[in-house]
Amino acid sequence: MDIAEYRKRYEAELAKASPPERRARTEGRRPSAAARAKDIATAPLEEDKLEEQVADLLTTLLNRDESLTVRMAALDALAALAFLGPRFAPFGADYRQALRDVATDPKPALRERALELLAIDRDPYAQELLVQGLKRSQDALVPEGKAIQLLGYDDHAEFVPLVRRVYKRAKGAAREEALRVLATDPQSERLFSRLLKDKSEKRSIRRLSASGLQSLNPEAFDRAARKILADEDDDNDIRATALAALAHGREAHETPVDPKLVETVQKIGESTSSRALRSASRRFLQSTEQ
Repeated sequence: MDIAEYRKRYEAELAKASPPERRARTEGRRPSAAARAKDIATAPLEEDKLEEQVADLLTTLLNRDESLTVRMAALDALAALAFLGPRFAPFGADYRQALRDVATDPKPALRERALELLAIDRDPYAQELLVQGLKRSQDALVPEGKAIQLLGYDDHAEFVPLVRRVYKRAKGAAREEALRVLATDPQSERLFSRLLKDKSEKRSIRRLSASGLQSLNPEAFDRAARKILADEDDDNDIRATALAALAHGREAHETPVDPKLVETVQKIGESTSSRALRSASRRFLQSTEQ
C-alpha cells in the first residue's frame, strides 16, 4: 500500500462535491470536526474493505490541514485495528512509518500519542527522539517526565545512565518518573535510601523510594523501615507505607518475624490516631498469623 498514492487520492476526493468526509452534509455544509471524529470512532470494521479503511485513516492522520480532533480519532482507530494481529500485518509497515512521521508533528498531543505507541513497541527511532530531547531540551518533543516514562517501557538498562543524570535536574513529575526507572538500577540504592529517610521530601518521593529500595536491597529497606516506624515524629502516612511494605516483604513471609517488631506494631496500632497507620498495623499483624 502506497501512502503517497492514497494521499493524492484523498486530496482529489476532497476537491469533489461529495468526498467521503463530506457525505454527512447538513444544509450543504461540511459536518463539524467533532461529528467526523465520531464517525471515525464508530465506523464498523468491514473485513472486505479493510485495506481501504486503513488507507483512509492513514491519509487522515497524515493530513496536517485536518483538525486535531479528527486526526486523533484516526490515530486511535488505527491503534485499535493494530490489535487485529495477522489481519493488520499487511499494513504494519505503513502504520509504523505513519507513527514515525507524526512523532515530530507540530501538534503536541498528536506527537505524544504517536511516540507512546512507538515506545510501547520499543521502536528505536522513537527512543532516539526521546533520548535526544532529554539531552537537549530544545529538541524535546514531549515533556521531560513523559519522555522518561516512555523510555521506561524498555526494561533494558541502556537508558538508565541518562535518566540518572536527568534526575539531578528534574523537578515535579519528571523527578518521580526518573525514580520509577531507577528502581532497577543497583547504583541508585543509596539515592533511594537517602530519599526515604529525608523527612523534608514529598510523600510521593518517599513512597517511590521505599519501593525502589525494597526492590534493590530488601535488607536495607527493612532496617530503614523499622527506624521510620519507630519514629513518632515522622509522617504517619510514610510510617504506614513502611509498615505495609514490611507486611508484604521478607519480614512477614520469608523469615521468622521479629517478636520485638510485632510488639512495636501492636503498640502503634493501639495508640496511634492515624487511620492509615492503624489499618497498616492491623494488616501487618494479620500477615504474621498466616
